[in-house]
Amino acid sequence: MARALVYTHLFATKSLGLKDFVPTGERPFTLNFNKALSSPTLFDNITLLTENMIKTKGVEFDKICATSPSAIPYATNVATSFEKGILYINSEGNEKDEKDNIRNIKIEGGMNIDDRVLLIETVISNDFLLNNIIQKVRKYGGNVVGLIILLNQCEGEYVNLVSQNETIYNVLNLYDIFNHLENNNLIEIFHCEKVKFFCENITKANIKKLMNGDRFEEEILLDSLAKTVDTPAEIVAEPVAIQVVETVVEPVVVEPVVVEPVVEPVVEPVVVESVVIA
Repeated sequence: MARALVYTHLFATKSLGLKDFVPTGERPFTLNFNKALSSPTLFDNITLLTENMIKTKGVEFDKICATSPSAIPYATNVATSFEKGILYINSEGNEKDEKDNIRNIKIEGGMNIDDRVLLIETVISNDFLLNNIIQKVRKYGGNVVGLIILLNQCEGEYVNLVSQNETIYNVLNLYDIFNHLENNNLIEIFHCEKVKFFCENITKANIKKLMNGDRFEEEILLDSLAKTVDTPAEIVAEPVAIQVVETVVEPVVVEPVVVEPVVEPVVEPVVVESVVIA
């Protein structure tokens, strides 16, 4: 129920919206996830979903690390609920388009050697910033146990992390949001399909860019991306076990009916004696 409310509130608060006119190749939707902070109910529900996912997945960590300023409020709530330490990243000046570039990345908050660090981000871009942050944390003795992405845009934006076998946890999924809106008649199916078509094309383009046209690796990554998308439990209907009971129909034995012959009564002729009158 909380997840359905989040989907609806994201649309109602215009954190997520649709464009009336979409030039070719542009996103058919608008996204400003930071608007969620202006709605206490929406912000609280997203936090609860995040905490529930951490518990469900059994993620063990010592510190939670916000990889951008927009993720700090969520990291703060999670750290408070789990009674863990909090870190945050200052990446101003980092060359995020250059892989494994850890210059100008600062880990604020005090990380100890062998700390199990759980990263958290709201939405991410198709660049190497998160990869660089992960490398920085590991260089200074931390163990990255996973990355929480609050909203997976389904554009293959973290394909480079999947190719390195990093553990990804998605809280919300763009496909699920638009499917919910369409199923509840909040948007037309045309808009829903247009968003999916755009995301699929961007995902394939991002994978090709990373794999340099290696079709075999592209198929592997597409499969890996699909496995990182968790369908929320409350939306999935439990399969119903249908027991087929065969009904045995006993044959009906019809006994032959013996028809007795109809015996017609025999009418004896009446003999009338003649009467003699004297």
